[in-house]
Amino acid sequence: MISISEGELVGLACSLVWATSATIVRTQSFKVSPGLMNAIRCSVSALAFWVAFGVFGSIDSYAGLSLNEWFLLTGSVVIGISVGDTLYLWSIREIGSARTMGLVGIVPLPTLIFEYFLLDQPFPTQFVAGCFLVVGGVACLAQRGSQSESGPGSLKLGILLSLSATVLWGLSTVMIKPAIANLTPIEANSIRMPLVAGLLFGGYILTKRETDGPPLTIRTALIVGGTGLLGMGFGSYLFLKSIAMIGPTKTAVLG
Repeated sequence: MISISEGELVGLACSLVWATSATIVRTQSFKVSPGLMNAIRCSVSALAFWVAFGVFGSIDSYAGLSLNEWFLLTGSVVIGISVGDTLYLWSIREIGSARTMGLVGIVPLPTLIFEYFLLDQPFPTQFVAGCFLVVGGVACLAQRGSQSESGPGSLKLGILLSLSATVLWGLSTVMIKPAIANLTPIEANSIRMPLVAGLLFGGYILTKRETDGPPLTIRTALIVGGTGLLGMGFGSYLFLKSIAMIGPTKTAVLG
């Protein structure tokens, strides 16, 4: 009989939430730039985590963090969300959500490699084989979906963006494990999300051009903000909880 642990169920729930969010955000990908889109999503989730922190968090938890834990906590969010998620959204804009999801499905592999070198975790033979099976299955499903999904973007650029995001996510996921050893997911994300939202808004303002597309409408802002609450809010909470329970690589396979 196959048994599934609580941590694995959390990882699967995270995967479902992120897939739903990606599908919704695809509908707005040509109405707003990737940088601004990610900034809005992170800002909405930051507000949600601040509210949750006021109820469930403790400011005393931050006092006990070492300098290394602060570096890993902030570094993981810059690498994984500020850069990685922006590349991911850009890729969706170029080649669609189905192809992008198929390509980023290989994230367990760089995560496994980074976990081996940075956290000194062994390579379980059966688990490595399972990573390849999951990657292959995601790629096959995405290939079926991509036949009916087309866009005006560049295929080569989309592939490069997706694979770059995958490597950054793998590194970020491994960095999170020791960073949240003394924090709850809500406490960790109450720092991570405001930080990345500020960085993204700053980057957008500095690089904004008149040719970046049509002005942001209220409807688009509400939809993008909703995906932020779903994917960057609830999904990120499940993601950190899963990492704490079953580790980076298993979380990457499930998520």
